[in-house]
Amino acid sequence: MSTAPRIASESPMTAALERAQTYVLGKQSPRGGFCFYRGYYVEEPNLADTWHSLAALTLLGISPSEPDTHAAFVLGQPIEPQPFALYYRVRALHALDVDDPMEIEVKLAVSALQIYRFDPSHVSFTTNLQRLRCVLWLKKHFHLLIDAEETIGTLLASEDASGGFGSPPNVLDTETAIGVLQLSSRAIPAGAGEFLQRMAAPGFGFRLTAGSLSPNLETTCAGVIGCSRTNKSVLHAKDATAFILSCQTGNGGFSRTAGALPDLALTHMALTTLIVHLGDLPHYQSLKELDCHA
Repeated sequence: MSTAPRIASESPMTAALERAQTYVLGKQSPRGGFCFYRGYYVEEPNLADTWHSLAALTLLGISPSEPDTHAAFVLGQPIEPQPFALYYRVRALHALDVDDPMEIEVKLAVSALQIYRFDPSHVSFTTNLQRLRCVLWLKKHFHLLIDAEETIGTLLASEDASGGFGSPPNVLDTETAIGVLQLSSRAIPAGAGEFLQRMAAPGFGFRLTAGSLSPNLETTCAGVIGCSRTNKSVLHAKDATAFILSCQTGNGGFSRTAGALPDLALTHMALTTLIVHLGDLPHYQSLKELDCHA
């Protein structure tokens, strides 16, 4: 990555990206890592914010200051035997182009992760589905054996007649299910993309469910990304873009809704959606691997 920004102030979109760049760079900790709530008296960098920040900066075409300090922060974190911490560690180091001297230990920790069966009707379905996607990504990254046939079969069997996933069928769970199926090299049911298109709504891009009109950043981004992954057109792309931009706060970060508190994960999600899935900037088309929903 270069150290100079590649964005010129030529339009509301590029101006928004410049503001996002300022926001993310401002969340760097002098001792390494990133933290969305850092301030004068509180500063606790963490792996999740560090990964989201590094990925966002890569999308914007710039490098963080003091990359060696950030690498030292990541490498200084304990290897936790749970998927999300392992995922953030692996992806942050990859974004920094730094080898992990503890790679063998990390790979062993990933190998020990279980692919649990889950109940699609249970209240924890969303969380378990997100965990499954994370575990599959990690095992695939380390070229480990993946035994998920029963779990994937359960997921496919849970598809609603409408084509959506979740209870009730919704955009967030459907997009996550699409990611899981792609990581497991399974065909995406045609109904999933069709469901997402039916959830398209003017004004803000996507509704969460057939009976919900409450707009938020996560729903709109999931709808756009899901349509992109299933090769479906985004029916209200301009509205989706405008709504996402409306969630950008005065300091440049993106929040769940206009006027809410921004954070680095939401900012990464918004930039991924705007640049990779809605953008027409040829320079960024090679960055799809930085999709936060991969």
